[in-house]
Amino acid sequence: MKLINVWVVMFMVVVCAEQSSASLNEDHNKEAHKALCDLMKAAVGKWGDRGQGLSEPMKKALGKTLFGREEGERVEDLKGKLPGDYEKVVNEVDSRGLACGQPYEDSYNEPPPRWSGHSAPHDMVCLCTLGKNGWPLNDNQKATTLCGKNANELGGGNDGWSGNGTGITQIKATWTSVATPCLDGVGKGDLKEKLKDFLRKLVQKNTTANPNRYQLGQGTPGDDHACTGTNNLGVCVMYYNSTATYPKPWWTELQNAIPEEEEIQKQLAEQEKQKHKEDAQKSDSSQEAVLKSAPTTTNQTEQNKHDSNLSDTIRKFSIKSGTPISMTSSWLLGALLLI
Repeated sequence: MKLINVWVVMFMVVVCAEQSSASLNEDHNKEAHKALCDLMKAAVGKWGDRGQGLSEPMKKALGKTLFGREEGERVEDLKGKLPGDYEKVVNEVDSRGLACGQPYEDSYNEPPPRWSGHSAPHDMVCLCTLGKNGWPLNDNQKATTLCGKNANELGGGNDGWSGNGTGITQIKATWTSVATPCLDGVGKGDLKEKLKDFLRKLVQKNTTANPNRYQLGQGTPGDDHACTGTNNLGVCVMYYNSTATYPKPWWTELQNAIPEEEEIQKQLAEQEKQKHKEDAQKSDSSQEAVLKSAPTTTNQTEQNKHDSNLSDTIRKFSIKSGTPISMTSSWLLGALLLI
């Protein structure tokens, strides 16, 4: 009996040790980051050379997904260098809460520089930038990485992005080490499937004031605030997708554009198929016409040869007999024809 108890105790110690080790090695927002990153890569692959060859709905949707606007540009321009409007973002009151946790609102007749759902790269910044006092990678937390990166790779120290005037160093580090690698279209994958994977990671967080509210990443939102970079509200993105929301998050545009693109491409494929069919029919008709005209040409050639041979025979006969060709009688011509 004592031996059994010893084995039970040893088993519990091992299990607890494994759980403790797993907790200490937690990658915060791991699954959300992977889903968003994979979708960004697929979008870049689909975008290609500034959206050339895409239908207009798809081109506009990918423009919003990657750049936050319908007008397209080069993806290379996004890589490495943080867009300048983040200098304005960090100087807003409740900076991170406004940029990552609130719906779009015009203030003082001027649109905000960034908002949740502005673009996929911006949402990656919200999801993967260290929060207040380095949350969730400060000394008191179990996570050792955020979106696959350690504290040093994300700007280091016990600082982070939360309120006014904070976090520009950490935002720059996140843009370089997390967002930029996701702008590589190599191994792009299927855009439709990657969007489905991403949408599965959204968790509905409705309130009376904000219906159709969806969160990406870890955090416990309040009724009016979310994703501020603090311990409770979290490092995350809160999307607002009600009928009254404008502009809608980039991914809703992508949702609508994909079936439209599929239908347009289907129509183009049918048109191309019909064109090939018509070209093949024209080719067959031309070949048939050539074959029909070929015997006529041969008969005409043989007739010409016969006439030429007859003329030569008459000429030779005239020379031998000394009789001019004009004097040749009808009986002689008949005789020659019998030869």
